[in-house]
Amino acid sequence: MEKTAPSAHTAPHDTVSSQDVEVALRRVDGLVLLPLVFMFVFLQFDRTNLGNALTDTLRKDAHLTQADINLGQTLFTLGIVLWELPSNVIIKRVGAHRWLPLLMFCWGTVTWSQTFITSRRGFLTTRFLLATFEAGFIPGAAFYLGQFVTRRELAFRYALLWAANSVAGALGGVLALGLLSLSGKHGVHGWQYLFAIEGALTCFVAVLMALHLPQSPIDASKRHRVMGSRWTILKPDQGAMLQRRAMQDDPSKKNNLRRVTIRDFDILLDHRIYGHLVMAFLSSVMFSPINTYAPSIIKALGYRGYSANGMNAVGSACNLLVALPLAYFSDRTRHRGLFVLTGFIISAVGLLWLALPPNTVSRGILYAGVIVTEAGMGSVQGINAAWLSENVQERQRPIVLGCYVMSIQLASFVGANLFKAADAPRYTHGLLVCAGCTFGAAAVSIIWTVLYKAGSRSDA
Repeated sequence: MEKTAPSAHTAPHDTVSSQDVEVALRRVDGLVLLPLVFMFVFLQFDRTNLGNALTDTLRKDAHLTQADINLGQTLFTLGIVLWELPSNVIIKRVGAHRWLPLLMFCWGTVTWSQTFITSRRGFLTTRFLLATFEAGFIPGAAFYLGQFVTRRELAFRYALLWAANSVAGALGGVLALGLLSLSGKHGVHGWQYLFAIEGALTCFVAVLMALHLPQSPIDASKRHRVMGSRWTILKPDQGAMLQRRAMQDDPSKKNNLRRVTIRDFDILLDHRIYGHLVMAFLSSVMFSPINTYAPSIIKALGYRGYSANGMNAVGSACNLLVALPLAYFSDRTRHRGLFVLTGFIISAVGLLWLALPPNTVSRGILYAGVIVTEAGMGSVQGINAAWLSENVQERQRPIVLGCYVMSIQLASFVGANLFKAADAPRYTHGLLVCAGCTFGAAAVSIIWTVLYKAGSRSDA
């Protein structure tokens, strides 16, 4: 069937009231999930600010060609793929509450070091190092969040986590607009201000998170690293309750060891995970080219470079209006496939909207195509991740979530080389390839929904 198993708090032996559960979950959302989203926002700032820098003079100052930029994006993807699974093996041994802030501090350091890029070699080196330290954060954060909530409560919270993409897109364009406008002050280029300030802020936030994030629900109710016992993230009864609910919902969490073993890789023999990985791959082919070149496409429509960065934020804001309602109703209806399909269709329509109109069409219509594309892009990654995560055991989740995010990043090998200089400024051919891949993801979502319904196991 396509419906989830009953949630833990409906179990007959669970005596806590639904109100107690809601109060505890609100504290988790505000004091654990929100900091994770904040960290994810900075990850996206540092991952995508290259697109903003390219609207300034980075290309000329660092003597880069479009082939160099595409190669840099390919190396970034390679770094993610190489380090995604090792990072998720380490996270169980070290603990997410330690590992995630450490990764953040390291990638923040690489981000501000990009201020000193003067050549192709420096550009390519920093792109690979940035990926090395960003690898593992997204699946690690998803795995960490799963320690606090039940499977039925994952999709909306995963969507909120992935919504950091949209928040970063909306705020990043505005932030870039302000930082790039500083160009020339004290002899520093705008793109240098962009990398230096965003990187320094990332390192600062990483230190705060290292002092705040708890190891588990029980740890969150005992002692805060800064406030001590005077203030805790959860009250003692709330920590015990959430830990108990999580284990009742998924008994495999009771045997959760602080290490990944060879046995945990048996999930790779389960054919069901590959539909989700294929959906993630196909729907993500657009990510790298759209994130990198959307500001440039908008600028080519006749808008000024600074304005193009601000206008690019609109699509990211609209993404929230798509992603959050889809995830909310996915949790409420306890269905996944239909909502995943809807998100794929929206982004595919946007890509065609931008690619197919003739050059004589008004720039406002083409700009609307950018908005629709970005509104649907990645809007259901959280739902798909929850759909996958809910159908594997706790011990397998670090592996399968690592594979999921790796599939998204592998798509960048294709996407980073789709937009060619000869196809500028509309990049019609690349947009059509992205649309075809997204429609392919939509087809797989339909097939997998049917397969789950035909089988004995739930799809959500």
